[in-house]
Amino acid sequence: IVYAIAHVRGGGEMGRPWYESAKYLCKRNSFDDFVDVARWLTCAIKSSDSSSVGEGITVPSKLSCEGRSAGGLLIGASINQAPELFKAAILGVPFVDVACTMCDQSLPLTITEWEEWANPNE
Repeated sequence: IVYAIAHVRGGGEMGRPWYESAKYLCKRNSFDDFVDVARWLTCAIKSSDSSSVGEGITVPSKLSCEGRSAGGLLIGASINQAPELFKAAILGVPFVDVACTMCDQSLPLTITEWEEWANPNE
């Protein structure tokens, strides 16, 4: 078993610029980063001369991924962007319906997220 952690843009572990580079209109950078990691793990990246680039650690038929909350959004977007790369995906309490979630102030964390996302009820 190989366990890999993809530090995609948008997380805070690599500093504020790393976090900022995947917000708002740049959110897709997070999804692209995750798919690129999957391509690297499966050697599905092709160089300009069509040779394989990556480690070839696994194959798509054995690759799974998991994400919770905002990580569920990442996984949902990634498996839609490149379904051929993943055998299975686990989305735990995925934050995939942003509009409905942000309108429901009874949900935990919703009100605190309004500072970043804005209050759609206004």
